[in-house]
Amino acid sequence: MDQPALDAALNEELSAEIGRAVIDAMKNTFSEDVKPGTYEVGEGPVVLSGDVSGVIGMVQNDLEGTLTICFHEETMKNILPKVLGKDVQVTHDMAMDAVSEITNMIYGHVKNALNSRGFQLKLAIPSVLSGRGQFINHFHRGRYLVMPFNIADRQFQVHIAVHQLQQH
Repeated sequence: MDQPALDAALNEELSAEIGRAVIDAMKNTFSEDVKPGTYEVGEGPVVLSGDVSGVIGMVQNDLEGTLTICFHEETMKNILPKVLGKDVQVTHDMAMDAVSEITNMIYGHVKNALNSRGFQLKLAIPSVLSGRGQFINHFHRGRYLVMPFNIADRQFQVHIAVHQLQQH
C-alpha cells in the first residue's frame, strides 16, 4: 500500500494540527496560553533561532524529516516555575529536560494525527541542542513548514522539514 506524500501535507490542515498540539501541550503542562502565528511553507535551508531546541526525526519507509522546536532559555525560565514551584531556580538542565518533553508531546500529537491519515510515522526519541543565541540552519532536500508561536510575551518556532525518498 502506497503511503501518502508527507511533503504534500505541509498545509493548513497540518498547521492546524501543530497549533492544537502546541496549545494543548503548553496549556496542560504550564497553564499557559499560546498564540499561534502564521505558518510558512517553503523549500531549501531555513534558519531558526533560540537557546534550547528539541529535534526529533520523522521517519517512515518513504521519507526522512525532522520536527524542531526552538525556544529561548528565558522562556523556559519564565514558564517552568508554574510546574516546579515559584521558589525553584530553573537551571539550564531543567530547561533542556522541559524542551525534550515538550518536543516529545508535540511530536506524539502530530504523529498520531498524521498516522490517522495513513502516513505511518514511527516512534522517535528527541535530541536537545543548546547554546545561547544558537541558530539552527536546516540544510535539507525538500519542503518545510515553519510556524511561530507566542507564549509569555516571547516567541518560539516549530519547524517540520521533509524529504520524500526515491523509490527503487
